Amino acid sequence: MARLDSQLEQATPAVPRIFFGRDHLIEEGTDYVTNNAQAFLAILGPGGIGKTALAQKIIEMEAVKEKFEKRSHFIPCDILPNVASLIQGLLQCLKIPAQEGKGQVEMLNDYLRLDARHMLLVLDNFETLWYNNENRTGIQNFLEKLFNFKHVSILVTMRGPDGPGSVEWYKLGTGSGIPPLSVDAARKVFCAIAGNRPDLSEKTEAVDKLLKELDYVPLAIRLIAQRARTSPIESLLRMWKDGKTSILKEGKGDFSRLTSVECSIQLSVDLLSKAAHDLLSVISFLPNGIPLWVDNLRSMLPNFENLDISVAELLDCSLVLSHE
Repeated sequence: MARLDSQLEQATPAVPRIFFGRDHLIEEGTDYVTNNAQAFLAILGPGGIGKTALAQKIIEMEAVKEKFEKRSHFIPCDILPNVASLIQGLLQCLKIPAQEGKGQVEMLNDYLRLDARHMLLVLDNFETLWYNNENRTGIQNFLEKLFNFKHVSILVTMRGPDGPGSVEWYKLGTGSGIPPLSVDAARKVFCAIAGNRPDLSEKTEAVDKLLKELDYVPLAIRLIAQRARTSPIESLLRMWKDGKTSILKEGKGDFSRLTSVECSIQLSVDLLSKAAHDLLSVISFLPNGIPLWVDNLRSMLPNFENLDISVAELLDCSLVLSHE
């Protein structure tokens, strides 16, 4: 177990120090978690939109700390391949020692039955478990059992339009998930990371153009702002025009969802079936998407099978957005 404990710690990112434009979401999430005896909070949206950072900011709020004391536990699910590893991770976070003659599920259940103090489980990047069809039944059954412990609140961050399981999740933000940053917040994040250099403040139009190109997505802004420490804004615009998301990465070598936009997108793509992957390839060449797709998609792509199922997969992973 010691090895997994170390992996969980290493996979948990630091709480971001540079953070703008999300105060209302932090307040909304904090109020919901602290004012409900049992809370089911879902932070939803595409990769790079700042779901993990929001979860971390919420559990750092004094009101949340006061309610749960030291019983808020952050579990990065993207390194957990199945329900067994999730249960093992929970045992590690809760510091439940091994007991001879008892399985891991029994040990966890005994602990939760005996300690009825308020507890908050933060299941970060939960889509990596939930959308894995090999694990779905086991994960579903395990969640349903967790839901029955009335003192256990759950916060999930995941890509998709809804939280997992059969409970009614409180969705933070808009109906489609966490929105991009406002223009003003995006500028503040960019300048705080790039450094408040005079040349940047004099080129606000160019900076705004670059931020608009990035759709005001926090991860993309952070990565391009790091390049702005050494590269002129005009060079960054040319780099974006030539390389698009390939330039949005930090460092060299192995990349993760937190250091590369392409890696973050790939995590969602890896969850797709071949049919959904092929459909995404077609849609990616359509700059305006598919207007009135419910009516037009089948006539546009008559040779594609299981179109509705493929669209549902893309929506579940937040790789497309429906305006219908």
